[in-house]
Amino acid sequence: MKKKIASAAIVLLLVVWTLYDQTGDFEFLRFDDHDYTFRCTFVKDGLSSANVAEAFTNVRHAAVWMPATYISYMADISLFGPGMGAHHLVNVAIHSANALLLLLLLIVLARRMGADDPPVAICALAALFWAVHPQRAEAVAWIAGRKDLLCGFFTLAGLLFWLRGGFFGRAGTWLCCALACMSKPTAMCFPFLAMALDAFVRGDAPTASASNASRPSAHGWMHAILPYLPCLVLAAATGALAVYSQTHAEGYDVRPLFSASLPWRLLNAAVAVGLSLFQLIVPVGIHLDYRAVPGQFPLNGTLGLCSLAAAVALFAMCLMKPRGRTHIVRVCALALFFLAPLAPTLGIFGSFGEHARADRFLYMPMMAASLAVLMLPLRRSRVSYAIGAAAVIAVLALSYPLVASYRNDHTAFSRTLQCDPDHGRALAHVASEECARFSHIDKGIDLYRRSQALRPRDDTAAQLSYALMMRGRSADYDEIRRLCAKFACDHSLDRKGQALEALGTTAMRQRRWNEAISCLEASIKAPFRFYSSEDAFLRLGACYANVRRTEDAIRIFEPLTQSRRKDIAHNASQALATLKANPKAILFF
Repeated sequence: MKKKIASAAIVLLLVVWTLYDQTGDFEFLRFDDHDYTFRCTFVKDGLSSANVAEAFTNVRHAAVWMPATYISYMADISLFGPGMGAHHLVNVAIHSANALLLLLLLIVLARRMGADDPPVAICALAALFWAVHPQRAEAVAWIAGRKDLLCGFFTLAGLLFWLRGGFFGRAGTWLCCALACMSKPTAMCFPFLAMALDAFVRGDAPTASASNASRPSAHGWMHAILPYLPCLVLAAATGALAVYSQTHAEGYDVRPLFSASLPWRLLNAAVAVGLSLFQLIVPVGIHLDYRAVPGQFPLNGTLGLCSLAAAVALFAMCLMKPRGRTHIVRVCALALFFLAPLAPTLGIFGSFGEHARADRFLYMPMMAASLAVLMLPLRRSRVSYAIGAAAVIAVLALSYPLVASYRNDHTAFSRTLQCDPDHGRALAHVASEECARFSHIDKGIDLYRRSQALRPRDDTAAQLSYALMMRGRSADYDEIRRLCAKFACDHSLDRKGQALEALGTTAMRQRRWNEAISCLEASIKAPFRFYSSEDAFLRLGACYANVRRTEDAIRIFEPLTQSRRKDIAHNASQALATLKANPKAILFF
């Protein structure tokens, strides 16, 4: 038996690493990756007591409290440096460990259900199907998916401790539950997963002991819930903290917990569940960032509702089969195992931005499909192995190009646009890549304009105005001023500085020196500015020179002559030489 388990584990690891090893060359995505790593003040410098303390005490950063996940990013930076490859490969390592834990969980459950010789090969195929399914790509190939991976790791470990029982089993359970909650708040579902496993193994409703059957109903339920009480307390505390983090996100005003009506949230949740189940069986159309438009009928809503109706009908048929109480309880336990970790992510109990759903939310719920294999009449036959192997090969073939699409922003969001051409956020991301990576500035501007028309946002307006500034056509000046009118009235609204730099450069080109100086100074001081400020400094120095603030101009130009960018160093040197030759010269950049 040990040799079979070892062989299955080796095959599992080889296949998972074959699929995800490519991520070692992938880049950061400008979609949470930056906010969790090098833009996070207490992560970017690596492990330190101060950074760890900040990870625990800062409950508002990125609207989610997940100190264990932040500490893992710190460890990556301290051990491997700030590069992207290490973050990706650590994700793969955690996912591989989770696949092994799932395999072990399936074998333990099979033994608890009465199998003296568990079908290791079938359990391995079930775990492998889950591990390489396209729905796992988002959590593994995206650096920001680390929170789901760590939450899954500690949850699986905690469930194995729970099944072990005894003092050490319960202590391990409580520790793992706490660590899972510190990895991602959705771990508040842990006690319900433990209840589901208990019911699945016993084939009966959880009770403290057999004698409870004769006690009053309320008293019996109190005894039944008592073993789960510590985890329920952790879950309640985590839920309260998650609500506070969402509503008091760092850098934003207090936001309402519910930004959409209850009927729409319920409709979106139903569609999300239906589409998730549909793509489990038919894994097509999977991509990053499924958009939601509150108040409108969800995208692919008809397919989602039909899929959910089919799933409910299948569930009812399973319950009506004359196979006894044990069968019914196990079917209900599987439903609980699926719905418990999914419920906090559906938006019913709180809105979560513009996501209709996300594949990373399915990391734990879809393990229920692997557990369902244990209820099938498993036979060690070539037909069973062939069917399982064919299913794994099919999802593996679909997963490989999907994982490859996470290589960078352009590939990830280009795939999103293939599936959803009117996705405003994806249009903006692809536009940024076209402008920066490929120097297709005209194409990028067209994409920005389309994005702003579909999804008007201040960030998109700032990015569009910046691209128009870089193109440098006088015909674009009126559009830049229109896009930046809001920021011109209140500089503090542009927290990244892009719109102000575009407005300042436009003012400089129109010889409005004082306006240009005001905007460029504010742009450089923007609190969340993350891109180079050397161009802005160069133009600011020119404006200082043009209003005869020669000393200020020289103070700015001198350090720029040492810039690593040859164009900046050359222009700064030329400006200094021009000022020395003619202090009244007019400078433009």
